[in-house]
Amino acid sequence: MSSATPSVKPLAVLCAVRTLMITLSRWSCRGCLALAASGVAALSALVIWTVFMRWVMGQPPHWAEELPQLVLVWTTLLAAVSCTRNRTHLSAGLLPLLVRSVRIQRITCRITDVMILIMLMMLAKAGMDLTAITMRQTTTALQIPAGIVYLSVPLCCTAMALIQLEHLLSPSAIAAEIHETDTTASDNASSRQGDAP
Repeated sequence: MSSATPSVKPLAVLCAVRTLMITLSRWSCRGCLALAASGVAALSALVIWTVFMRWVMGQPPHWAEELPQLVLVWTTLLAAVSCTRNRTHLSAGLLPLLVRSVRIQRITCRITDVMILIMLMMLAKAGMDLTAITMRQTTTALQIPAGIVYLSVPLCCTAMALIQLEHLLSPSAIAAEIHETDTTASDNASSRQGDAP
């Protein structure tokens, strides 16, 4: 007697994985952005306090250089996670101007996403190795493990890799981005033609 087991369709599994990836990347992006905003506020307060103590009171705190550097490194990498999700990293934007074929632009975007994903995984691995090596060392002023600074690299690169994976699994995002860059490029071209005498 055969038991009737429902067959799991590969497409349904892929959709579930894609939904999970989108949800995870969205929440990791929001968390990283909130932490980065807090880091910017903390960094501003630390720098103001350090300048006040050094130049007004004449007694700079012993952590005057180390703590702001630690906060700056973490803030920068946490903000990079949000930039990765929103695709707001600095880019030249030459592809839509050089290549008019939407199909070639999509292929190029996919290749770029794969290369970025591989690079982020390599950085995460190297950052984890560096963190493990430096966890036994302590910083000069704060006397905390030096690996805490380097821990930002594997954590943030892993979050960015998760987001890159989401970009690879969602073709609609790439299509929207290509449409947006095509529209911007055509608007720029038409405005230049309108400015010509």
